[in-house]
Amino acid sequence: VIVGHRLRTKSNLVDAILRTKRLKREEAACRDKAKEVLDIVGLTESADRMVSSISQEEKKRTAIALALATEPEIIFLDEPAAGINPDETEGLTELIKKLNRSGLTVCLIEHKMHMIMNLADHIMVLNYGEKIAEGTPKEIRGNEAVIKAYLGGSASA
Repeated sequence: VIVGHRLRTKSNLVDAILRTKRLKREEAACRDKAKEVLDIVGLTESADRMVSSISQEEKKRTAIALALATEPEIIFLDEPAAGINPDETEGLTELIKKLNRSGLTVCLIEHKMHMIMNLADHIMVLNYGEKIAEGTPKEIRGNEAVIKAYLGGSASA
């Protein structure tokens, strides 16, 4: 996660070789930013653990923390709930809501419709790369093209 914030620093190879004040100051800032974003994503307790030893959900949160460390204005998440169970999906949903409430724009690609319906203000539905619907969750839920494409017939999304 520290590496994510290095994108916002100015130190260079000469600073690294000479261990300049600027390098030391920026390294400290990167550590502080890492602690801050790990707290935001709920991983303070796991800060000193190797990524290989944490759960799949914690890995997802670590990836989000890495993105947050770059201080983005918008964050793109591609199927963040893939490979995690329903309880973990709910936890990730709450984290994404928290990020959005903090003023961060979140663009999400996800196949878990329940998650999308609980998160999105605006939804665009693609089927084989073609846009078949766009609108609010309420509009999408009742859209016949979406129901046909994703549920195979008349049903309630």
